[in-house]
Amino acid sequence: MRLVLGNLQAEQAKKELEGADDVLPRVARECFKWLLCPSQENPTGKPNFESIPLNTSGAALGPEIERVCIDNEWVIATWSPIHLRAKLRELYWKADKPAKKAAEFWEDTMRYLYLPRLKDRCVLAQAIVKGAGTRDFFGTAYGEHEGKFDGFKFGDSNVQFDGTLLLIEPGVANAYEAANQPAIPTPGVTSPVTPSGQSSGTSVEKTPATQSNQPIPTTRPVAPRPRSFHGSAEVAPAAAKMRLVQIAEEIIAILAADPNAAVKVNVEIQATFPNGAQDQTKRAVSGNANTLGFNTAEWE
Repeated sequence: MRLVLGNLQAEQAKKELEGADDVLPRVARECFKWLLCPSQENPTGKPNFESIPLNTSGAALGPEIERVCIDNEWVIATWSPIHLRAKLRELYWKADKPAKKAAEFWEDTMRYLYLPRLKDRCVLAQAIVKGAGTRDFFGTAYGEHEGKFDGFKFGDSNVQFDGTLLLIEPGVANAYEAANQPAIPTPGVTSPVTPSGQSSGTSVEKTPATQSNQPIPTTRPVAPRPRSFHGSAEVAPAAAKMRLVQIAEEIIAILAADPNAAVKVNVEIQATFPNGAQDQTKRAVSGNANTLGFNTAEWE
């Protein structure tokens, strides 16, 4: 009862199989052509869903979804500090809480529908650096203790987006800066004494000779800033995907957010095969390395 096919029938069966393999992905794309995006106007509003059809004739689904999300501003690739300040004023800055951790705001954007969807952590980092460079949007600090802000800056873009960075309401930052201005020493004045022992009431500025017995204020030397950073980490192959994404977000993104930084990343891979590498492994790795533009991809 075995099925027997002639050469012509076998060739027709192969063509039908190839045709099915070609049609099936297109049919599947047609089944999943609508992209749904939930949104929420405010924290107490009801969620809404927007739908937009995808172009099913494209080669890849991922780039098409990314294009639609960015074109319709469902995902934000570039953000202005004025929008960041507006959200902080609307939802976070209060009279008793004038500062908010930037890392907590970033986590909230990935959790709540009424906040903007940022493409990645670098988008928020760039908005913070741009906003910190002026006195219009917010002040920054790296901690708060007993009413004092540690590492307080206002109008300085040299900030680092990490888990401790605080964004301070600009009015509070301005008042805090004014209240904590360092005292500026003023030249002393003396009232000359008349022969009767009473002051004449005329102020005379001290000359260097009269000030010679007073200590001269000295300034502390400023420690030089580091000019480069070099880092390396060993990554387990089983967790490489998760660890590399973590390194990119928590190290490379922070370095790249500094406008004065020139960041260069090199990836080094070493693999040993005690019994020799299989031919299929060698072909696949060499082909992928060539496609990905590796500078070196050598086998020994």
